[in-house]
Amino acid sequence: MKVARKRGSENNMGNEYSLREQKILSYMGFAAKANKIVYGKQGVRNYIRSFQKKKVILIPRDTGSRVKLDVIKHCQIFDVPYIELNSPKSILAKALGKQNISVVGITDENIIEGILKTFQ
Repeated sequence: MKVARKRGSENNMGNEYSLREQKILSYMGFAAKANKIVYGKQGVRNYIRSFQKKKVILIPRDTGSRVKLDVIKHCQIFDVPYIELNSPKSILAKALGKQNISVVGITDENIIEGILKTFQ
């Protein structure tokens, strides 16, 4: 299931998307403080393959094409929703209190629900 949004949206919708992304980044901050995030190549792959019922993967816009294609392929195979953010990696890393983060998975089901509701 793909929840990604198209880039280059209409100008009148730009503020709505930035507010959505700000909300998602704040959810991610809560998840990071609760230690409910997964990152790193192997960590994200294991998370995608796990038996957890609710999952979501967040991919910033400037993630490398190889990493992005690999993660999206795994998400499609295992039917995991993913969101391509319009924010760069630096903003994502700052929200999580980390450095150099390309792809993130959230393990808390309540936070996942909030993120998915934001994009519906």
